[in-house]
Formats: sequence, C-alpha cells, structure tokens
Amino acid sequence: MTEATPRRTEALKLRQTISQLLDQIFTIEQSMEIFHRKDDPGELERAVENFNEMLGSVDRLGELIADAGAKRHATPDAVPDRAA
Repeated sequence: MTEATPRRTEALKLRQTISQLLDQIFTIEQSMEIFHRKDDPGELERAVENFNEMLGSVDRLGELIADAGAKRHATPDAVPDRAA
C-alpha cells in the first residue's frame, strides 16, 4: 500500500480541522436556537462546551496555517513569486 505524501497528509489535516470547526459552529448554532426557544440552561451549557472545543480547532487551524507559511518561506524557490 502506498503511503500518503506529506503534502497530501497536510491537506487532509487541514480539511479535517476545518470540518471539525464547521461541525462545532453548527452545534453551537443549534444549542443556541434551542436555548432561545425553550429557555433550557442545559443547551446554553452545551453551547459553551462546544464553543471551547471550537477555540481548540481554531488554534489547530492557526498552527497548520503558520506551519505552511513557515515551510513556504523556508523554500522560496519551490513556489515562484507571481508578483515578480
């Protein structure tokens, strides 16, 4: 079986992180909707928990973007500058 290249692995991690982030945003939205409709404090708690998880996903996404930027700057000849 062939192994995934580092570039594909990084793209997969990026897609997974963005997908998690979108799922968490959707869950927060649902919890807040139920909270406002039923005035259920449990839903507000769930929204807060999902919000905290979402912040972790945002941090992971930031790390992935920073790593990609660092790799790009480490090898400037690998990606030609289109402005030149």
